[in-house]
Amino acid sequence: MSVALDDPAELAAGDPGAMLAAVARAGDQARAAVEAAGRADLAGPRPETVVVAGMGGSGVAGDVLAALAFASSPAPVVTVKGDRLPAFVGPGTLLIAVSYSGNTDETLSAVEEGLKAGARLVAVASGGRLAALAAERGAALVEVEGGRMPRAALWSLVVPVLLAAEAHGVLAPLAADFGAAADALDAEAEALGPAVPTAENPAKRAALRLLDRLAVIWGTGQLGAVAATRFRTQCNENAKVTAVSAAVPEANHNDVMGLEGGLGRGRELVLLRDQAGEHQRDGRRLAVVCQTLGVGDPVTRLAGEGAPLARLARLTAFADFTSTYLGLARGVDPTPIRTLDQVKAAMAAGAGSGAQGAERSSG
Repeated sequence: MSVALDDPAELAAGDPGAMLAAVARAGDQARAAVEAAGRADLAGPRPETVVVAGMGGSGVAGDVLAALAFASSPAPVVTVKGDRLPAFVGPGTLLIAVSYSGNTDETLSAVEEGLKAGARLVAVASGGRLAALAAERGAALVEVEGGRMPRAALWSLVVPVLLAAEAHGVLAPLAADFGAAADALDAEAEALGPAVPTAENPAKRAALRLLDRLAVIWGTGQLGAVAATRFRTQCNENAKVTAVSAAVPEANHNDVMGLEGGLGRGRELVLLRDQAGEHQRDGRRLAVVCQTLGVGDPVTRLAGEGAPLARLARLTAFADFTSTYLGLARGVDPTPIRTLDQVKAAMAAGAGSGAQGAERSSG
């Protein structure tokens, strides 16, 4: 049964796992993560390569690092979302392993492979086998606060990953950026939270536009592309719907053809624009595509100005709130992920090392 998004009683009843509250506290989460990372010895020599291993809600942290490092890092940054690492991994590699639970089977497999190759390990987890392995090997560990679904712990994971990269000379100092991001998350919670009525709430309005439609989500710039992926996966897990995402300008070379003839009644175009990070042609690209497709009013969210992390915070907050409202409008509890849990349980029951790998949510 769908939930009236402006009825506090219905919102509470439809969201027993308190996903909306978790999203609203992202700013405090980022501040706590800075403190947690400060308790770890993250410093190390500048690596030849950086690999971030993580799955699902944890793996997004690697995407964020790769986006921020794109224009400035002296070392290439690669994200790995699977059991195996690239062949180049070796003693010159910084391997940042991210698993919110600490028990993600694929990430643990990648870590074992990286350690055998001589990579330097930094682990980010709330506990579990990854934390134990880091302690056993004398590797740096940032132990973050547990108790959330991994997808609701984005900033608990992003902050330590970025600080580990900074401590190894991969990123410029970020202290001021974290404060700006936390403040931006607070401001977005004020603007998009459940107490703000639909008429004044862009996230609620966007959720209602996406109801019973396929969201086609495009992001501009490196950060917008990450936010588009985040929006897609949040629609999957929070709203239990399929969505598609792509980065501009690549979307203009393939994804756009899936929309030939216009969006039609069953699809809705969502644009997440980081204008500060766009190429000078991106605005023109979007205008031409929308004109060609006859899309006069796509769902659009702008990252605004300021530090890159603050801009990303605004886009991810919109994705998180909108996807949660979409689930509630569909009448589904945003928190449980029963199908994913069933798949993990079946995997755990069927294979040796996987028997210890099932966890309550992705990442």
